[in-house]
Amino acid sequence: MKPILLTLLLASLLFSAALSQSITQTIRGTVVELDTEIPVAGASVVLVNSDPLTGTVSDTRGEFRLEHVPVGRHTLQISFIGFKTVTLPALDLVSGKELILKVVLEENIIETGEVVIRPNTRKDKPLNDLAVVSARSFTVEETERYAGSWGDPARMTQNFAGVMVGNDQLNAIIVRGNSPSGLLWMLDGLPIPNPNHFGSMGSTSGPISMLNNNTLSNSDFFSGAFPAQYGNASSSVFDLNMRTGNNEKREYMGQIGFNGFELGAEGPFSKKSNASYIANYRYSTLGVFNALGIDMGIGAVPYYQDLSFKLDFPGTRLGRISVFGLGARDHITFDDPADEYGKKEYTDFACDIGALGLNHILRIHENSRLKTTVGITYQKNATISKVYRDEVLNDWYGDDLHESKIYLAEEFRGRMNAKNTLLVGANMEAISMGFLDSVYLEEPRLFVRHLDFDGSLILFSGYAQLQHKFTNRLSLIPGIHIQKTSINKEIAIEPRVSLEWQLAPDQTFSLGYGLHSQMQARDVYFREVLVDTLNGTYIQTNKSLDFSRSHHLVLGYNLMMNEKLRLKTEAYFQYLYHIPVKQYPSSIAVINKDAGYFNMNLDSLVNEGTGRNIGLEITFERFLTNNYYYLATLSIFDSRYTASDKILRNTAYNGNYVFNILGGYEFRLPHHNILALDAKFTWAGGLRSIPIDLEASRQEGSTVFDYSRAFEDRNPHYYRADLRISFKMNRPKYSQEWALDITNVTNHKNWFFEMYNPDTDQVEEIGQMGIVPVVLWRIRF
Repeated sequence: MKPILLTLLLASLLFSAALSQSITQTIRGTVVELDTEIPVAGASVVLVNSDPLTGTVSDTRGEFRLEHVPVGRHTLQISFIGFKTVTLPALDLVSGKELILKVVLEENIIETGEVVIRPNTRKDKPLNDLAVVSARSFTVEETERYAGSWGDPARMTQNFAGVMVGNDQLNAIIVRGNSPSGLLWMLDGLPIPNPNHFGSMGSTSGPISMLNNNTLSNSDFFSGAFPAQYGNASSSVFDLNMRTGNNEKREYMGQIGFNGFELGAEGPFSKKSNASYIANYRYSTLGVFNALGIDMGIGAVPYYQDLSFKLDFPGTRLGRISVFGLGARDHITFDDPADEYGKKEYTDFACDIGALGLNHILRIHENSRLKTTVGITYQKNATISKVYRDEVLNDWYGDDLHESKIYLAEEFRGRMNAKNTLLVGANMEAISMGFLDSVYLEEPRLFVRHLDFDGSLILFSGYAQLQHKFTNRLSLIPGIHIQKTSINKEIAIEPRVSLEWQLAPDQTFSLGYGLHSQMQARDVYFREVLVDTLNGTYIQTNKSLDFSRSHHLVLGYNLMMNEKLRLKTEAYFQYLYHIPVKQYPSSIAVINKDAGYFNMNLDSLVNEGTGRNIGLEITFERFLTNNYYYLATLSIFDSRYTASDKILRNTAYNGNYVFNILGGYEFRLPHHNILALDAKFTWAGGLRSIPIDLEASRQEGSTVFDYSRAFEDRNPHYYRADLRISFKMNRPKYSQEWALDITNVTNHKNWFFEMYNPDTDQVEEIGQMGIVPVVLWRIRF
């Protein structure tokens, strides 16, 4: 026994000594100039607060490397003569993966007299330098660190000022009282279809995001008055970036969590090339459990899988070329047994989504570049829904919808001089589609077709934007966006302009205006109306619809109290017009079509509706430093519309107020381990719905809504508390992370919707989801 005990003691001592040693990793990256992405040689890169001071300079390719950096949080400061200093705070360095950065430097304007210019420490400042109002960047880490976000960018933005939760089941976001359908998703410059599993055609949300935050990089979110390069959107824009893989060494990742079982890999194609790849594949967790014979007791099992990848070729003679892609396949079947009244429902839903793009960046002059984007996207939804009573088919619904796009874009960006930068671009979307949507009703015996269309259309867009810097403190950004569609030959000319004035080193005023236009959902254009039941004659009543349009006006003020604390306020006004409404007097308007479980009957529409949104937003934020952060946002707003009945009404999204407060603390434990606690609380006004006409529902035998009282009353207040506990472990060759996200810790089921149940002769309230524990495990090596 003595040799065994001696061996165990020695092994224990060696293991303890290994843990006590400093675990280090490499920070490296590239420094480039803002307008042309030309590498900046000789830039100083310093690890702030290191002792002794650690630093380096970028080489002729703009590359820098800091080796043997202890794992943990670090701040980098990058500076170069003639450029504004950049500070990157709270970088998270783990042992299982190198930290690779892309640093963008903006040229200074030479001024006479003494000028105080602080380093850029605002982590929220958008990556797009042409956006000065209603915009902020976010890190991939925040999509997990914020409690209740689940690694989903859309759920994370629900913490931002001006953004309201649609419902807990979906990641729909309501921005400044606008419909979620006004959101534009962009991925590496390519407009993509709804990037969510089980998302319906024409919507922008779903229950589970197919965006993989392990392949994303820092990105931008715009909540209004966005720059001229963005079109065909009326409320908000997600401009997402995929990161490039490690071009020097191969790294791997494994993960199990709410979003699925996941494997990832990245690395160089060869040691002689700077080209790299990154790819991640994910399969639904419940699908894996079901295949293993583990019954989770949920009835319908959601099967889904997704793949995301990017190939990067930075050093070709033709310029920089990257190929990226995103794809998903979903399927779920609901086949519950009949209830006590003999009613049985069966639903089968399948969805395929894909996007493939290519970017080519070519420097055509030392101060200018040309970017070409080519892409294709695809989405297909297929649904079969049947209702049986006493084993007899009572109702039937089916759809088969598919849409594909070919996207071509060309963009020129050039710095004319230190004060003027020009951005000009044009793009085309060629859209092919096939829509089939039908309903069978037993009483009366009637087969009704809502959609039966195969065809195509083209959307053309062009834009120009100039950034003029009068001084380092004052800049003007005028622009224009133009778009037209082949379906009705309409042309939208949209002026955009913004102004930013740095009153003092810590205070900035901003003003922005934009006119924004958006096509209707394609299924709205080709909606059919049955005009002759005997001969089965249908007509299309919406093909002549114009773009919906919206004026955005924003006034903002930002106060940096110190390098880590800021206060931001924005006031806005939006006027919406050309909103499709019914030809006859009615409360129905397209802007409310995604708001609830009521039939909007969107045929026979004309562009005669209007609306307006007005509000005030306040953000008080402490950036992550010294192991903790917090964020508090308050949004007060009013959202109204007028339909063809000429009555000013609340929109379905007029909750009037949203308050969020969240924060977190990281505990530094021995042996390079980190325990983090994050919490969030949301209090918001309820959304609005159309009340049920109980007497009419009893006569009809199903839910009948009283459209004359549409959205009069606000639903009960919404509140939710979330908690996240995570533990990171760093070891010399790998790192691991465990996390528990408890969404809705109080198990409060917020109001969702109401429906009439003819079996009980009651109006029944349906609540949103209760407490949801989400577990995550990840390893990087």
